[in-house]
Amino acid sequence: MARLVVSSEAVRVELSRGEKIAGLLPDLKMSATAVEDVQALNDGFTGVTGMRAPGLALPGRVRIGTWRGSRGNTFAVVHQGKPAVQLTLKDQKYRRVVVEVENAEEAARQVREAAGLDESTAPVLEDATFLSDGLTLAGTWTLPATGPVKGLALLLPGSGEVDRNSDHRRMPLGVTRDLAEALALEGIAAFGYDKRGVGASEGSFLAAGFQHNYDDADAAFDLVAQRSPQLPVFVVGHSEGAFHATALAARKREQVAGVVLLSASAHSGEETLQWQTGQIAGALPAFPRIVLKLLRTDLAKQQRKSMVKLHASDQDVLRMQGRRMNARWMREFLRFDPLPLLKQLDMPVLAISGGKDLQVNPADLEIIARAVPGPVETKCIPDLTHLLRRDPRTPMLTDYKRQIRERTDAKVLDTVVGWARSQVLATRPPVS
Repeated sequence: MARLVVSSEAVRVELSRGEKIAGLLPDLKMSATAVEDVQALNDGFTGVTGMRAPGLALPGRVRIGTWRGSRGNTFAVVHQGKPAVQLTLKDQKYRRVVVEVENAEEAARQVREAAGLDESTAPVLEDATFLSDGLTLAGTWTLPATGPVKGLALLLPGSGEVDRNSDHRRMPLGVTRDLAEALALEGIAAFGYDKRGVGASEGSFLAAGFQHNYDDADAAFDLVAQRSPQLPVFVVGHSEGAFHATALAARKREQVAGVVLLSASAHSGEETLQWQTGQIAGALPAFPRIVLKLLRTDLAKQQRKSMVKLHASDQDVLRMQGRRMNARWMREFLRFDPLPLLKQLDMPVLAISGGKDLQVNPADLEIIARAVPGPVETKCIPDLTHLLRRDPRTPMLTDYKRQIRERTDAKVLDTVVGWARSQVLATRPPVS
Protein backbone atom coordinates (compact mmCIF):
# COMPACT_ATOMS: atom_id res chain seq x y z
CA MET A 1 0.00 0.00 0.00
CA ALA A 2 1.26 3.48 -0.88
CA ARG A 3 2.52 5.71 1.96
CA LEU A 4 1.88 9.45 2.18
CA VAL A 5 4.80 11.06 4.04
CA VAL A 6 4.35 14.68 5.09
CA SER A 7 7.06 17.01 6.40
CA SER A 8 7.11 20.76 6.95
CA GLU A 9 8.60 21.32 3.49
CA ALA A 10 7.55 18.42 1.28
CA VAL A 11 4.92 15.78 0.57
CA ARG A 12 6.06 12.36 -0.69
CA VAL A 13 4.14 9.41 -2.08
CA GLU A 14 6.12 6.21 -1.57
CA LEU A 15 4.96 3.21 -3.61
CA SER A 16 5.52 -0.49 -3.19
CA ARG A 17 7.45 -2.32 -5.89
CA GLY A 18 4.21 -3.90 -7.15
CA GLU A 19 2.48 -0.52 -7.41
CA LYS A 20 5.40 0.94 -9.34
CA ILE A 21 5.28 -1.92 -11.84
CA ALA A 22 1.47 -1.97 -12.15
CA GLY A 23 1.13 1.77 -12.63
CA LEU A 24 4.47 2.45 -14.37
CA LEU A 25 4.95 5.09 -11.70
CA PRO A 26 7.93 6.27 -9.63
CA ASP A 27 7.73 7.58 -6.09
CA LEU A 28 6.45 11.15 -6.17
CA LYS A 29 7.80 14.13 -4.26
CA MET A 30 6.50 17.70 -4.31
CA SER A 31 7.08 20.86 -2.36
CA ALA A 32 4.39 21.49 0.24
CA THR A 33 3.88 24.94 -1.31
CA ALA A 34 2.82 23.26 -4.60
CA VAL A 35 -0.36 21.98 -2.94
CA GLU A 36 -3.31 24.23 -3.76
CA ASP A 37 -6.07 22.19 -2.18
CA VAL A 38 -6.60 19.00 -0.19
CA GLN A 39 -9.70 16.82 0.10
CA ALA A 40 -10.43 13.65 2.04
CA LEU A 41 -12.43 11.21 -0.12
CA ASN A 42 -14.56 8.41 1.29
CA ASP A 43 -13.95 6.45 -1.92
CA GLY A 44 -10.75 7.19 -3.81
CA PHE A 45 -12.35 5.98 -7.07
CA THR A 46 -14.43 9.17 -7.23
CA GLY A 47 -11.28 11.27 -7.59
CA VAL A 48 -9.89 9.35 -10.57
CA THR A 49 -11.43 10.36 -13.89
CA GLY A 50 -10.30 10.51 -17.49
CA MET A 51 -8.42 8.07 -19.68
CA ARG A 52 -5.84 5.64 -18.29
CA ALA A 53 -2.50 6.23 -19.97
CA PRO A 54 -0.63 4.23 -18.77
CA GLY A 55 -1.44 2.09 -15.73
CA LEU A 56 -3.55 -0.68 -14.28
CA ALA A 57 -7.35 -0.61 -14.02
CA LEU A 58 -9.40 -3.54 -12.77
CA PRO A 59 -13.11 -2.62 -13.08
CA GLY A 60 -14.65 -2.09 -9.67
CA ARG A 61 -11.38 -2.94 -7.88
CA VAL A 62 -8.25 -0.89 -8.45
CA ARG A 63 -6.80 2.10 -10.33
CA ILE A 64 -3.03 2.58 -10.31
CA GLY A 65 -1.26 4.79 -12.83
CA THR A 66 -1.76 8.00 -14.78
CA TRP A 67 -5.20 9.21 -15.84
CA ARG A 68 -5.44 11.99 -18.42
CA GLY A 69 -8.40 14.34 -18.61
CA SER A 70 -9.62 17.87 -19.28
CA ARG A 71 -8.22 19.00 -15.91
CA GLY A 72 -4.72 17.66 -16.51
CA ASN A 73 -3.08 14.43 -15.38
CA THR A 74 -3.96 12.48 -12.24
CA PHE A 75 -1.49 10.30 -10.29
CA ALA A 76 -3.66 7.54 -8.84
CA VAL A 77 -3.16 4.67 -6.40
CA VAL A 78 -6.58 3.62 -5.09
CA HIS A 79 -8.93 0.68 -4.47
CA GLN A 80 -12.68 1.08 -4.81
CA GLY A 81 -14.48 1.81 -1.57
CA LYS A 82 -11.28 2.76 0.29
CA PRO A 83 -10.60 6.27 1.68
CA ALA A 84 -8.06 8.46 -0.06
CA VAL A 85 -6.51 11.91 -0.04
CA GLN A 86 -6.82 14.08 -3.14
CA LEU A 87 -4.20 16.78 -3.65
CA THR A 88 -4.61 19.54 -6.23
CA LEU A 89 -1.20 20.85 -7.36
CA LYS A 90 0.12 23.87 -9.21
CA ASP A 91 3.01 23.96 -11.70
CA GLN A 92 3.60 20.21 -11.45
CA LYS A 93 3.60 17.28 -13.88
CA TYR A 94 0.40 16.04 -12.23
CA ARG A 95 -2.54 18.32 -11.60
CA ARG A 96 -4.04 15.91 -9.07
CA VAL A 97 -2.71 13.16 -6.82
CA VAL A 98 -5.17 10.64 -5.39
CA VAL A 99 -3.65 8.20 -2.91
CA GLU A 100 -5.33 5.62 -0.71
CA VAL A 101 -4.65 6.10 3.03
CA GLU A 102 -6.09 4.58 6.19
CA ASN A 103 -7.18 7.87 7.79
CA ALA A 104 -7.99 10.33 5.03
CA GLU A 105 -9.17 13.13 7.33
CA GLU A 106 -5.97 13.08 9.39
CA ALA A 107 -3.75 12.85 6.32
CA ALA A 108 -5.58 15.77 4.72
CA ARG A 109 -5.13 17.79 7.91
CA GLN A 110 -1.37 17.14 7.93
CA VAL A 111 -0.94 18.14 4.28
CA ARG A 112 -3.05 21.24 4.76
CA GLU A 113 -0.94 22.27 7.74
CA ALA A 114 2.34 21.69 5.87
CA ALA A 115 1.09 23.66 2.86
CA GLY A 116 -0.15 26.55 5.02
CA LEU A 117 -3.69 26.22 3.71
CA ASP A 118 -6.83 27.33 5.47
CA GLU A 119 -9.75 24.94 5.59
CA SER A 120 -10.57 23.97 2.02
CA THR A 121 -12.92 26.26 0.10
CA ALA A 122 -13.30 23.59 -2.57
CA PRO A 123 -16.68 21.84 -2.68
CA VAL A 124 -17.15 18.92 -0.31
CA LEU A 125 -17.84 15.52 -1.92
CA GLU A 126 -20.30 13.15 -0.25
CA ASP A 127 -21.07 9.73 -1.70
CA ALA A 128 -24.64 8.46 -1.71
CA THR A 129 -26.66 5.56 -3.11
CA PHE A 130 -30.31 5.08 -4.05
CA LEU A 131 -32.53 2.30 -5.32
CA SER A 132 -34.10 2.18 -8.77
CA ASP A 133 -35.91 -0.85 -10.17
CA GLY A 134 -34.30 -3.01 -7.48
CA LEU A 135 -30.77 -1.86 -8.39
CA THR A 136 -28.41 0.17 -6.22
CA LEU A 137 -27.09 3.19 -8.11
CA ALA A 138 -24.19 5.23 -6.77
CA GLY A 139 -23.49 8.92 -7.01
CA THR A 140 -21.87 11.93 -5.38
CA TRP A 141 -23.18 15.08 -3.76
CA THR A 142 -21.04 18.15 -4.46
CA LEU A 143 -21.70 20.44 -1.50
CA PRO A 144 -20.72 24.03 -0.68
CA ALA A 145 -17.65 24.09 1.57
CA THR A 146 -18.96 27.00 3.60
CA GLY A 147 -22.20 28.88 4.16
CA PRO A 148 -25.78 27.66 3.93
CA VAL A 149 -27.09 25.47 1.13
CA LYS A 150 -29.47 27.65 -0.92
CA GLY A 151 -30.82 25.10 -3.37
CA LEU A 152 -30.50 21.58 -4.77
CA ALA A 153 -29.76 20.37 -8.28
CA LEU A 154 -30.01 17.00 -10.03
CA LEU A 155 -27.52 16.68 -12.90
CA LEU A 156 -28.37 14.36 -15.82
CA PRO A 157 -25.63 13.54 -18.36
CA GLY A 158 -25.76 12.81 -22.06
CA SER A 159 -26.02 9.43 -23.75
CA GLY A 160 -23.41 6.71 -23.53
CA GLU A 161 -21.68 4.68 -20.86
CA VAL A 162 -20.90 7.66 -18.62
CA ASP A 163 -20.45 8.08 -14.90
CA ARG A 164 -21.49 10.72 -12.36
CA ASN A 165 -18.99 13.19 -13.88
CA SER A 166 -20.16 12.61 -17.49
CA ASP A 167 -16.92 10.72 -18.08
CA HIS A 168 -16.74 7.83 -20.53
CA ARG A 169 -13.70 5.58 -20.20
CA ARG A 170 -12.52 6.76 -23.64
CA MET A 171 -13.89 10.29 -23.54
CA PRO A 172 -13.85 12.12 -20.19
CA LEU A 173 -16.28 15.01 -20.73
CA GLY A 174 -16.53 16.18 -17.11
CA VAL A 175 -19.67 18.22 -17.89
CA THR A 176 -21.68 17.29 -14.79
CA ARG A 177 -18.58 17.53 -12.58
CA ASP A 178 -17.88 21.07 -13.83
CA LEU A 179 -21.52 22.04 -13.37
CA ALA A 180 -21.59 20.56 -9.86
CA GLU A 181 -18.48 22.46 -8.77
CA ALA A 182 -19.71 25.74 -10.23
CA LEU A 183 -23.13 25.38 -8.57
CA ALA A 184 -21.58 24.43 -5.21
CA LEU A 185 -19.55 27.64 -5.23
CA GLU A 186 -22.89 29.45 -5.54
CA GLY A 187 -24.31 27.56 -2.56
CA ILE A 188 -26.29 24.98 -4.53
CA ALA A 189 -25.76 21.31 -3.64
CA ALA A 190 -25.65 19.15 -6.78
CA PHE A 191 -26.04 15.39 -7.22
CA GLY A 192 -24.82 13.25 -10.11
CA TYR A 193 -24.74 9.47 -10.40
CA ASP A 194 -23.24 6.62 -12.38
CA LYS A 195 -25.55 5.11 -15.00
CA ARG A 196 -26.58 1.46 -14.71
CA GLY A 197 -23.60 -0.84 -15.12
CA VAL A 198 -21.14 2.08 -14.96
CA GLY A 199 -18.74 2.91 -12.14
CA ALA A 200 -20.16 1.82 -8.79
CA SER A 201 -23.76 1.34 -10.01
CA GLU A 202 -25.35 -2.08 -10.40
CA GLY A 203 -27.06 -3.34 -13.55
CA SER A 204 -26.18 -3.61 -17.22
CA PHE A 205 -25.58 -0.54 -19.36
CA LEU A 206 -26.23 -2.34 -22.65
CA ALA A 207 -29.52 -3.86 -21.44
CA ALA A 208 -30.85 -0.57 -20.06
CA GLY A 209 -33.53 1.19 -22.10
CA PHE A 210 -34.23 4.88 -22.51
CA GLN A 211 -37.20 4.44 -20.15
CA HIS A 212 -34.92 2.78 -17.60
CA ASN A 213 -32.70 5.86 -17.72
CA TYR A 214 -35.75 8.03 -17.05
CA ASP A 215 -36.80 5.78 -14.17
CA ASP A 216 -33.33 6.13 -12.66
CA ALA A 217 -33.49 9.93 -13.01
CA ASP A 218 -36.91 9.87 -11.32
CA ALA A 219 -35.51 7.86 -8.38
CA ALA A 220 -32.49 10.18 -8.14
CA PHE A 221 -34.82 13.19 -8.09
CA ASP A 222 -36.62 11.76 -5.07
CA LEU A 223 -33.29 11.40 -3.27
CA VAL A 224 -32.39 15.01 -4.06
CA ALA A 225 -35.78 16.43 -3.09
CA GLN A 226 -35.74 14.59 0.25
CA ARG A 227 -32.41 16.08 1.34
CA SER A 228 -33.89 19.47 2.29
CA PRO A 229 -37.62 19.65 1.44
CA GLN A 230 -37.73 23.40 2.07
CA LEU A 231 -35.15 24.18 -0.65
CA PRO A 232 -35.85 24.74 -4.37
CA VAL A 233 -34.88 21.81 -6.61
CA PHE A 234 -33.50 22.32 -10.12
CA VAL A 235 -32.99 19.72 -12.84
CA VAL A 236 -30.08 20.21 -15.23
CA GLY A 237 -29.79 17.94 -18.28
CA HIS A 238 -27.26 17.73 -21.10
CA SER A 239 -28.15 16.08 -24.45
CA GLU A 240 -30.06 12.87 -23.56
CA GLY A 241 -30.19 14.22 -20.02
CA ALA A 242 -32.14 17.21 -21.33
CA PHE A 243 -34.85 14.83 -22.60
CA HIS A 244 -35.12 13.27 -19.14
CA ALA A 245 -35.01 16.67 -17.43
CA THR A 246 -37.94 17.79 -19.59
CA ALA A 247 -39.95 14.67 -18.76
CA LEU A 248 -39.19 14.92 -15.04
CA ALA A 249 -40.19 18.57 -14.86
CA ALA A 250 -43.42 17.95 -16.76
CA ARG A 251 -44.41 15.11 -14.43
CA LYS A 252 -43.24 16.76 -11.20
CA ARG A 253 -44.31 20.33 -11.83
CA GLU A 254 -45.13 20.96 -8.16
CA GLN A 255 -41.63 19.93 -7.05
CA VAL A 256 -39.35 21.37 -9.74
CA ALA A 257 -38.31 25.00 -9.26
CA GLY A 258 -36.58 25.28 -12.63
CA VAL A 259 -35.03 23.37 -15.54
CA VAL A 260 -31.77 23.81 -17.46
CA LEU A 261 -31.63 22.22 -20.92
CA LEU A 262 -28.14 22.02 -22.45
CA SER A 263 -27.77 20.95 -26.09
CA ALA A 264 -31.44 19.97 -26.07
CA SER A 265 -33.54 18.81 -29.00
CA ALA A 266 -37.17 19.76 -29.48
CA HIS A 267 -37.70 16.93 -31.99
CA SER A 268 -38.24 13.21 -31.58
CA GLY A 269 -35.24 10.93 -31.23
CA GLU A 270 -35.69 9.64 -34.77
CA GLU A 271 -35.87 13.15 -36.25
CA THR A 272 -32.85 14.21 -34.20
CA LEU A 273 -30.83 11.22 -35.43
CA GLN A 274 -31.74 11.96 -39.05
CA TRP A 275 -30.59 15.56 -38.65
CA GLN A 276 -27.36 14.38 -37.00
CA THR A 277 -26.58 12.06 -39.91
CA GLY A 278 -26.93 14.88 -42.41
CA GLN A 279 -24.68 17.18 -40.40
CA ILE A 280 -22.02 14.55 -39.76
CA ALA A 281 -21.92 13.47 -43.41
CA GLY A 282 -21.46 17.08 -44.48
CA ALA A 283 -18.69 17.65 -41.93
CA LEU A 284 -16.57 14.63 -42.90
CA PRO A 285 -13.00 15.40 -44.03
CA ALA A 286 -12.30 15.15 -47.75
CA PHE A 287 -10.66 11.70 -47.73
CA PRO A 288 -13.52 9.85 -45.95
CA ARG A 289 -16.01 11.56 -48.28
CA ILE A 290 -14.06 10.30 -51.31
CA VAL A 291 -13.92 6.77 -49.86
CA LEU A 292 -17.66 6.74 -49.23
CA LYS A 293 -18.28 7.96 -52.75
CA LEU A 294 -16.01 5.27 -54.27
CA LEU A 295 -17.75 2.60 -52.18
CA ARG A 296 -21.12 4.07 -53.16
CA THR A 297 -22.06 4.29 -49.47
CA ASP A 298 -25.00 6.54 -48.61
CA LEU A 299 -24.93 7.23 -44.85
CA ALA A 300 -28.59 8.25 -44.73
CA LYS A 301 -29.66 5.10 -46.61
CA GLN A 302 -27.48 2.95 -44.37
CA GLN A 303 -29.05 4.55 -41.30
CA ARG A 304 -32.57 3.85 -42.59
CA LYS A 305 -31.68 0.17 -43.03
CA SER A 306 -30.37 0.05 -39.46
CA MET A 307 -33.56 1.68 -38.17
CA VAL A 308 -35.70 -0.95 -39.92
CA LYS A 309 -33.65 -3.72 -38.30
CA LEU A 310 -33.93 -2.06 -34.89
CA HIS A 311 -37.69 -1.57 -35.07
CA ALA A 312 -38.16 -5.18 -36.16
CA SER A 313 -36.28 -6.54 -33.14
CA ASP A 314 -37.43 -6.98 -29.56
CA GLN A 315 -34.02 -7.71 -28.04
CA ASP A 316 -32.40 -5.53 -25.39
CA VAL A 317 -28.98 -5.98 -27.01
CA LEU A 318 -28.46 -6.44 -30.75
CA ARG A 319 -25.36 -6.99 -32.87
CA MET A 320 -25.18 -4.45 -35.70
CA GLN A 321 -22.27 -3.72 -38.02
CA GLY A 322 -20.06 -6.06 -36.03
CA ARG A 323 -20.69 -4.68 -32.54
CA ARG A 324 -23.20 -5.13 -29.74
CA MET A 325 -25.46 -2.15 -29.15
CA ASN A 326 -28.16 -1.17 -26.68
CA ALA A 327 -31.10 -1.86 -29.01
CA ARG A 328 -33.83 -1.35 -26.43
CA TRP A 329 -32.47 2.10 -25.58
CA MET A 330 -32.32 3.01 -29.25
CA ARG A 331 -35.90 1.92 -30.03
CA GLU A 332 -37.28 3.87 -27.07
CA PHE A 333 -35.09 6.90 -27.86
CA LEU A 334 -36.29 6.98 -31.46
CA ARG A 335 -39.93 7.06 -30.33
CA PHE A 336 -39.47 9.72 -27.64
CA ASP A 337 -40.93 13.14 -28.49
CA PRO A 338 -40.16 15.98 -26.06
CA LEU A 339 -42.51 18.56 -27.61
CA PRO A 340 -45.72 17.60 -25.74
CA LEU A 341 -43.73 17.64 -22.49
CA LEU A 342 -42.12 21.01 -23.24
CA LYS A 343 -45.64 22.42 -23.55
CA GLN A 344 -46.27 21.46 -19.92
CA LEU A 345 -43.31 23.28 -18.38
CA ASP A 346 -44.79 26.16 -16.43
CA MET A 347 -41.68 26.68 -14.28
CA PRO A 348 -38.63 28.79 -15.32
CA VAL A 349 -36.56 27.19 -18.09
CA LEU A 350 -33.05 28.00 -19.35
CA ALA A 351 -32.00 26.45 -22.67
CA ILE A 352 -28.45 26.77 -24.05
CA SER A 353 -27.20 25.36 -27.35
CA GLY A 354 -24.17 25.85 -29.54
CA GLY A 355 -23.98 27.27 -33.02
CA LYS A 356 -21.58 24.46 -33.97
CA ASP A 357 -23.58 21.57 -32.57
CA LEU A 358 -23.54 18.60 -34.97
CA GLN A 359 -25.93 16.46 -32.92
CA VAL A 360 -28.77 18.83 -32.05
CA ASN A 361 -30.10 21.61 -34.25
CA PRO A 362 -29.47 24.93 -32.45
CA ALA A 363 -32.57 26.28 -34.22
CA ASP A 364 -34.57 24.08 -31.82
CA LEU A 365 -34.09 26.86 -29.27
CA GLU A 366 -36.79 28.79 -31.12
CA ILE A 367 -39.18 25.82 -30.83
CA ILE A 368 -38.43 25.51 -27.11
CA ALA A 369 -39.08 29.23 -26.61
CA ARG A 370 -42.45 28.97 -28.34
CA ALA A 371 -43.49 25.70 -26.70
CA VAL A 372 -42.70 26.39 -23.04
CA PRO A 373 -45.60 28.25 -21.35
CA GLY A 374 -43.51 29.31 -18.34
CA PRO A 375 -40.70 31.90 -18.17
CA VAL A 376 -38.06 30.77 -20.65
CA GLU A 377 -34.60 32.05 -21.54
CA THR A 378 -32.67 30.74 -24.53
CA LYS A 379 -29.07 31.33 -25.52
CA CYS A 380 -27.17 30.19 -28.61
CA ILE A 381 -23.39 30.50 -28.19
CA PRO A 382 -21.86 30.80 -31.69
CA ASP A 383 -18.71 28.65 -31.45
CA LEU A 384 -20.07 26.15 -28.92
CA THR A 385 -20.18 22.45 -29.85
CA HIS A 386 -22.39 19.65 -28.53
CA LEU A 387 -19.73 18.89 -25.89
CA LEU A 388 -20.15 22.43 -24.49
CA ARG A 389 -16.67 23.46 -25.62
CA ARG A 390 -15.70 26.31 -27.94
CA ASP A 391 -14.25 25.50 -31.36
CA PRO A 392 -13.50 28.32 -33.82
CA ARG A 393 -12.85 25.79 -36.61
CA THR A 394 -15.26 23.93 -38.85
CA PRO A 395 -17.04 21.47 -36.53
CA MET A 396 -16.20 17.77 -36.96
CA LEU A 397 -16.76 14.74 -34.74
CA THR A 398 -13.09 13.89 -35.16
CA ASP A 399 -12.27 17.00 -33.12
CA TYR A 400 -14.09 15.77 -30.02
CA LYS A 401 -11.00 14.25 -28.42
CA ARG A 402 -9.16 17.52 -28.87
CA GLN A 403 -12.05 19.52 -27.43
CA ILE A 404 -12.22 17.53 -24.20
CA ARG A 405 -8.74 18.72 -23.24
CA GLU A 406 -10.53 21.90 -22.20
CA ARG A 407 -13.03 22.36 -19.41
CA THR A 408 -16.73 22.93 -20.00
CA ASP A 409 -17.08 26.40 -21.49
CA ALA A 410 -16.90 29.15 -18.87
CA LYS A 411 -19.76 31.10 -20.42
CA VAL A 412 -22.02 28.06 -20.16
CA LEU A 413 -21.12 27.58 -16.50
CA ASP A 414 -21.50 31.29 -15.71
CA THR A 415 -24.87 31.45 -17.46
CA VAL A 416 -26.22 28.41 -15.63
CA VAL A 417 -24.95 29.64 -12.26
CA GLY A 418 -26.27 33.17 -12.80
CA TRP A 419 -29.67 31.85 -13.82
CA ALA A 420 -29.80 29.50 -10.81
CA ARG A 421 -28.83 32.37 -8.51
CA SER A 422 -31.71 34.49 -9.77
CA GLN A 423 -34.16 31.58 -9.36
CA VAL A 424 -33.01 30.96 -5.79
CA LEU A 425 -33.55 34.65 -4.97
CA ALA A 426 -36.98 34.51 -6.58
CA THR A 427 -38.03 31.53 -4.42
CA ARG A 428 -36.91 33.02 -1.12
CA PRO A 429 -39.74 34.20 1.14
CA PRO A 430 -39.92 37.98 1.61
CA VAL A 431 -38.20 39.37 4.71
CA SER A 432 -40.76 40.88 7.07
